[in-house]
This record gives sequence, structure tokens and C-alpha cells, in this order.
Amino acid sequence: MSSSPSPDRTEEIASAIEDLLYMGAIRIKEGGNNAMLSPQLALVAANVADGVKEAQGDPMKLMYYSLLIYMNEHLKIPKSLTIAMGNDMEKHREDTESGSLVTTYVQVLAEIWSQNNNNNNNNKNKTPS
Repeated sequence: MSSSPSPDRTEEIASAIEDLLYMGAIRIKEGGNNAMLSPQLALVAANVADGVKEAQGDPMKLMYYSLLIYMNEHLKIPKSLTIAMGNDMEKHREDTESGSLVTTYVQVLAEIWSQNNNNNNNNKNKTPS
């Protein structure tokens, strides 16, 4: 079994990264090798992690809720539209193109969140020489 994604999946992920950069949800770190959440999305995610029980310990749910809140607060999508879109995605995610896109966005964001948290934890555990 190959560990690398199919060309179609790679294209989906690249497109999602491009969209997330366009939305200002992520940034590329200096050197261009890694991505990070934008300060605004990172703050939303930290608040969601602290305040939403369903999202605690589940990076996918954390990023899903955070993305919806980010879209409302920072992209100025009306709250009623954001809630309706979230409800529709929860009911019909597999049957809609928008659901598939948001699922890919959330997967990318969850991966970035996890990698950044692992890097932060590894840096905290290093002892100074």
C-alpha cells in the first residue's frame, strides 16, 4: 500500500491550501516549508478548544467549528448563513460539492493544527544546553 496520496487527492489538497491562503486562514512559515494557522484562526481555535466540549480532543471537529466561526467573524459571512451552511453540511456533506470542499479544508487545517501543536510540545520538552 502506497503512503502517498493519489494525484487527484494531491490536487484537492493543493487547491484547499490555496483557498485557505486566499481566505487568510493559514500562512506559510518563513522558508516556505510549513504552514501555520493565521493568528485570527489560531485565536478562534484556542477559544473553541477551551469552550466547546464536542471539539476537545478531536482536531477535525475543532477545526470544523473554528472554520465556521472564522468565516462568520473574519470573512463577514452572515451568522444565519454560516449556521445554515453548517447544518446543511452536517446533514448532506457527502452529497454536496461544498461539503466535500469544507471537509478537505478541515482535514488540512486539522493536520496543520496537529503538526504545530506537536512542534510546540517538542520545543517545550527540549532542555536548554
